[in-house]
Order: sequence, then structure tokens, then C-alpha cells
Amino acid sequence: MNSQVVGRDPELDVLARALDRPGGTILLRGEAGIGKSALAQHTLDLADKHGLTVLHGQAHPLQAGLAYAPIVAAVRPLLAKMTEMDGLTQLGRLMADPRLPSMAPTDNPELDRTHMFEAVARLVERHAPAVFFIDDLHWADRGTIELVHYLGRNTENVLVLAAYRPGEANPTLDDLATTVRRTGTELELAPLTDDDVAQIAHNLLGATPEPAFLNDVTQRAKGVPLFVTALVQGGFQAVPTIVRDVVLGRLQRLDEPERRLLEVVAVAGEAATDAVLQAVSDAPRALHNLIVDGLVVERSTVRAVAYRVAHPLYAEVAYAEMTLSERRSLHAAVLKAIEQTSPDDTLALAPHYREAGTLAAPARAVAVMAEAGWRALAVRAAEEAVRYLEAAMELAEPHQRPDLLDGIGRAHMHLGDMDAASAAWTAGIQLADRLELEKPLAVLQFRLAMLDSERLDSASANTRLWTQLRDIPLESPEIAIHSIIYTLRHGTLDDVRTLSSSLAESIGPDHPAPARAVAHFGQAVCLLIDQKFQPALGHAKNAVTQAKRCEAELPFYTQYFTLFLSALHTLNGDVAMAIECAQETVSAGTLVELPSLKCFEHYALAFGYFLAGDMDNAFAEIDTGVAVAKESGMPRSISRVVAFRAFMLAEQGKLTEAKAALAEAEEAYRSPEQSLVEIVALASTAIALYSDEPLPEIPFDASQTYSDPVATMLRMQFAGLCGLNNGQPSPAEECAASLRTFEQPAALMIAIADRLDGSRLRDADLLARTADQFDAMGAVFLAAQARLEQYELDQSAPDLPKVLQVFERAGAAHWANRARQLARTLGVRVRPTRRDGPLTARESDVVRLLGEGLSNADIAARLFLSGRTVETHLRNSYAKLGLSTRVALARWAGENLR
Repeated sequence: MNSQVVGRDPELDVLARALDRPGGTILLRGEAGIGKSALAQHTLDLADKHGLTVLHGQAHPLQAGLAYAPIVAAVRPLLAKMTEMDGLTQLGRLMADPRLPSMAPTDNPELDRTHMFEAVARLVERHAPAVFFIDDLHWADRGTIELVHYLGRNTENVLVLAAYRPGEANPTLDDLATTVRRTGTELELAPLTDDDVAQIAHNLLGATPEPAFLNDVTQRAKGVPLFVTALVQGGFQAVPTIVRDVVLGRLQRLDEPERRLLEVVAVAGEAATDAVLQAVSDAPRALHNLIVDGLVVERSTVRAVAYRVAHPLYAEVAYAEMTLSERRSLHAAVLKAIEQTSPDDTLALAPHYREAGTLAAPARAVAVMAEAGWRALAVRAAEEAVRYLEAAMELAEPHQRPDLLDGIGRAHMHLGDMDAASAAWTAGIQLADRLELEKPLAVLQFRLAMLDSERLDSASANTRLWTQLRDIPLESPEIAIHSIIYTLRHGTLDDVRTLSSSLAESIGPDHPAPARAVAHFGQAVCLLIDQKFQPALGHAKNAVTQAKRCEAELPFYTQYFTLFLSALHTLNGDVAMAIECAQETVSAGTLVELPSLKCFEHYALAFGYFLAGDMDNAFAEIDTGVAVAKESGMPRSISRVVAFRAFMLAEQGKLTEAKAALAEAEEAYRSPEQSLVEIVALASTAIALYSDEPLPEIPFDASQTYSDPVATMLRMQFAGLCGLNNGQPSPAEECAASLRTFEQPAALMIAIADRLDGSRLRDADLLARTADQFDAMGAVFLAAQARLEQYELDQSAPDLPKVLQVFERAGAAHWANRARQLARTLGVRVRPTRRDGPLTARESDVVRLLGEGLSNADIAARLFLSGRTVETHLRNSYAKLGLSTRVALARWAGENLR
């Protein structure tokens, strides 16, 4: 199927049924580029395939003075094939043919025309069944439209099909359309859905389009197939020529007042309210005409009526056709009107101050654009933040520029352009130093040192950062957060405790929400260092609560504290809540402030899925994290996520792949911190366990359990199991004893210690209680392991099939093989796990919902996944099934996943 006929199944169904019993008239109605001609051509191809005669004529604006030109073009091929002209002599009034007599007009022109119409009808009927199609009927002369009407009412076994655009000044066509709506069929083509746009883009590119590119096409094309095709083929560029021509053709037919008012609405954008339009261009009749013609849409807001150009590309073209001077004048007029009605509406004012140039007051322009830039940065609209902050820079006083450069650098860091961020902060440092601005200088030096530490990952870079941390003022809660993070990473235990305590003690209930959020976080860190995990959880919850009160301005707080809360939920025995917290951070988008945390949310979510036994989603999240980490080029991030992937591969028995991933993780970082030591040690220990190798000698520092507590707990569990596997019970005894020495051990610690003691002492009852503990936490995978160890000891396996199902669903070959061996020994029958062909269980869930017609966003919401995870599952499914389109995948789901 032609890509431009995507999404027209209801219309195609009507047309296909009409071809089965041709007769009457069907009109295709829609705006330029909506796909009328493509739909009609598909119908004509189908008619030709089924042996119907196909007649095709097309009206053209340059032929408006040529009577019946589209009719002549349609029937001339038929006449050329005929040898017998009986009953068709009246065709001589329509066209010249040596076989037809020249027909002189009589004194009754209406009768002459009727005879000619009848002759055309008989000619077409002789070749029935037939389809008679006239395209672009809005450009046809009156006689052609009337003859089309006549054929639809006075022929047998002939389908008359015509396509036209609404809104053209053509009373005869309006009368025909009214009649057809009463007696025939008019199909109005609506814009395509976003999924249909994605399908067209996929068809044209031969691959799934990049999300940013697809979003740009979707937003600009607004479901018009011609515009989708032109934008996809043109890439990220200005309006394609074919689109510009279509739009200009429509705009040039407007009267001057309507054209000027449309330009005002295009320039005003979101600020185009009734008050603004009245102030800039009071033309109520022109506005009425634009609304009636469908070029401008009105909507009611709380305080006013607002207007916008109906299609974004019409606004783009109208704006582009104006001169720079005209645009600036209109922007200046619009901002003047907004200042009079809504002077505090920064979002409405900012774009007009940016574009008005020298026609706007400089000081006011700087204030408005700077505020717009900071707001954009707060909501992660980094590209917009750069535009506004750079525009403010051009007009700002020297002492204002360091702060603006700080924001520009942060926005570039969010976009992943570390070089641009470094350049902005370096320029800010030089300016602040020259102007002797101490506070901006300290902040900018800290930013640059932080960035160097992140991407260079070297001892010297970390030393520079540590020096800056000691000198920077902690008046800003945002700087205080970074100080805690980097002190956790590079400082001593006493450094962390001192900083956290000072922050917690210096801030009281009268302070604003950001400060209280930081204080609670500091207290949570202190309690975590003291290994008081339940009280730490309470303060972490309070930190998130306070952070959400200022989330619009400081989204980083909520994200970072929620990730911290996720780990504490895991430690305290609530895996489901840990997953929910991690999902929340993934859904919120990229962390702006800290490059190495760009993929940490995927790492945290993968950890939760792993504990829950959902290995499919764990791998999908960690693969996303690996892609994000490698894209950002941050060694620390790469090391963390690749090491966790090595750990999961080991759990699945893919030891060669696991060892390769571990080697990559160890190579990625050069100045290791304790959290990276722990995750790499976890992977190393798991590989040793499943390879029957000695326990790796990696130093353990119990005082550093706060760095990555979940990885630390699991490392201790695997170290104990690895020792037992090698006939050395001492590591298990030492690890269990270590876990029990904590003043207030967390639920996960207690369960792991019980498991190690149960395995070491061969105590089946203790292992049974441990499995129940893990189950209560939602740590399904660990529960199944402990349950199998219990069954192996007491040789009784009442729930062995369920345990095996957990392992098979996770692809954990080692554990699944042990469970099957026990089943054979005990004579327990187990059914093989049902697999949906080559797809994993989670991939099948995603594809099944796709087959039900859900969008990616709906699938993500239904399955509690991130959008990127759904995309990963779909990408894997396309590859495994050898399919390339969403339609084909949906068809496969309908046939295989009922």
C-alpha cells in the first residue's frame, strides 16, 4: 500500500464496497495534502485490478476557462477505441472528432446541453462497470461540476468519484456537495493519528525514525500526509518547497485584511487573545472569515478567547514570507499589547522581546528573557533555555552575564554538549574574575571542576573538585546538594558526616522548601552512614515531600532524592515501592544537574526489576542505561551499568558474555570510588560463583555501605555463597555476622544473613523462613533461590513448579537446571514454560498490546514501563521476527498472541 494511504481503513472499506456494486456519487473532501488523490488512486488501482473501466480527469486552476476540460480528458481515451458511434452524435458538442458531426447550437441551449450530457452518460455506460473520477473538482468550471452531478444520477453500474477542497468560492460545487450529502456519500478525510504518522515515516525511511525527528514531523505536519512525506524526505530543514507552494496557494487567495490578520495571529502565537488582536489589528470581519474558512481556530480560556493558525505549517509559511522589518514591528506591537494586559506573563512576553530586537526596551528585555530561560531550564527545555539566555546575554550589563553563562552551561550539559558547557563556564569565570564577583566566580569554578571530574575521571580532576568544594559557599541549597554528592563520592566518612550534620542542623522549619528538602536529605545520609536504615527512610521520604513542593523550579531535587529513596525502600524490604520510585525518575526525564546520573535511574530501575524476577525488563532498562552512558561518554556511568549487565548475564548463565562485560566495566573507570568497587565486585563474585572459581579478593569496607547499599548487600550474599560452593564456610559466616552487627539492620540485610546461615548450617527451616521474608519484600528472584535451597535440603518440594517458573521466566539457566534436577530426583512433574515463539514474556506483553491498537505511551502506562523501555522491547521484537513495520507486527500479534 502506498504510504500516504496509511490510516484510511474506514474510507477504503466504503470505497471497496462501492466497487462491488458501482453506482451513485462519492465525494472525497479534505484540505490540500490530506491524501484525497492518493486514496482515489488506490481505489482506481483496485478497480482496474477487478476489471472495471477506469476514467480519470483532473481540473486545474490554469484551465478554469476551458469548459468541460476534465470531462474531455476522461472520456477521450474511450472515444478513441470506438468504431461505432450510434447514439453518440451529440458528443460533437463536447469534443472534435472526425467521426462525429459538427453540432451547431440550436435556439434551446439548455436542451443542447442535456443532449450532450446524455451522450456522455451513454458513452460511459457502454464501458460499464466503470469508475469515473475527477480530481480537484474545486478548480473545475460550472459545466464540469454539473455534468459530474448528472452522471452520478443518470448512469447504471458507474461509480462517480470526485475529490475537492472545502473553502473555495464555488457555489455550484457547494450545491453538489449538499446534494451528495443527502443522497450519496461524502467522505471527509481527517488528519492522521500520531501512530499513522509514525507508520508513514517508518515506510519512507525503511527503519524506525529517531524519536526527536518523529516528534518534529508529527508536531509540524499535524496529520497531513503530504506534509509528513515532505518533512520526512527533507529531514530537519525549513519548510519543504512542495509544502510552501501548497500553503502559499491557499494564502494568496485571501483578501488583504484576512492575510494581514493571519500574519498577526502567526506572529502572536500563544499570545493571540482577543485583547491582543484588538490592540494590534482590530478587524472582526476578517477574523470571522478566517475562522469560517478553517484557517484560524478559536478556543475559550479562563479569562479570554484565544486564537491560533489552524495548521502549524501555515503559520510557519506566513511568518517566513514577511520581511524581518515587518516581523519585528509586529512582535513589538504584540508585546506592547501584552504588557498592557498581562505584564507578569513572562511566557507570553519572552518570545516577542527576543524577536523585537532594538524595538524593545533593553533592560526589560533582559529581565523577561532571563526569567524565561531559567524557567525553561527548570522544566528541562534546554534548547529553549539556551535561546533565551543567549538572547539576554546580548543585551545584559557585564555584571549580569556570569549568572547567564552559568545557566547556558547547565543547559548545554543537559543537552549532552559538554564542550559547550565548559566553554560557557570558562567564559563566565574569566568575566567574574575580571569584575571581582566572588560568589559567581566560586559557583562557576565549582561547575567547571565538577564537569572535569565527571568526564575526565582522573585523580587530578577529582582533587581540583575537592578543592572547590572546600571553598564554595553553601548558601544555595542546590550547591549544598552537589557538595553532599561529591563528598559522598570523594570524601572521607568524617567529611560526609560533618557536611550532612551541618546542613541538617543549620536549617529549620521556617526555611523554604528547598532548604528543608536538603536538610532532610542530609539527616538521611547521616543515618545511613550510622546504618540506621529505617529512620533514614523516614527522612528520605520527607526530603522527597519537600522537594515536590518546589519541583517546578528545582526538578533535580525530586529526582535525586527519589532515587535515594528507591534504594532505601529496597533495603527496608519494599521492592515494589523501590521500583515505583525508580519508574518515577525515569518518567520525569533526564537529570539536568549531574551528568553521571543521566543513566543512574535506569540502573536503579533495573535493580528493582531484577529483584522482582522480571529479567526481561531489567535487561531492557540496563541496555537503555548502557546506550545513554556511552552516548554521554561518562566513564563512571559506563562502568556502573556495564558491570550490572555483567552481573545479570552471569545470573542467566551466559558466562562468556558476562566476563567480557566485566572487563569492559573495569576498563571504563580510572579513579574508582567505593560505589563502583561494589558493583564491579558483585559482578566478579557472581561470575566466580557460577564458574566454580575462587572468591575474588576485592577489599570490603563496611563503613562505606552507604555508597551503593543494595549492591553491597548482594555482594556479601554472593561472596558467602561462592565460599560455600568452594567448600569454605568462613566467608558465609563472616558476611552473615557482618550484616548482623548493624545497630538497626534493614530487612534485606536480615534476610541475606539468614540465607547465608541457613545454607551454611544446612537449616531447611531457616531457609524456608528466609524465602518467606524475600517473598514479603517482593524480591521474587531471591525468594525462589532460597526456596530451592530449602527443597534441596529437606527433599520436599511442594511448590517446585512455581520456583522453576520464576527461574525459566528470568532465563536463569543455573537455577533452572538445579530445579529440574531436583524435580527428576523427587519425581515431581513440571510443565515447560510457555513461550510465545522467539519473544520473551515481556516482549510478548508489549507486542500483544500493540496488536490491540495501543500507542507506545499507552503500553508504557499499562505495563508500568518507561517509554524508552517499550521502544527497546519493540526494537528487539522487530529484529527477532524479521518484521519492519508496526502494521506487520500488529498482524503478527493478532495471529500468534491471542
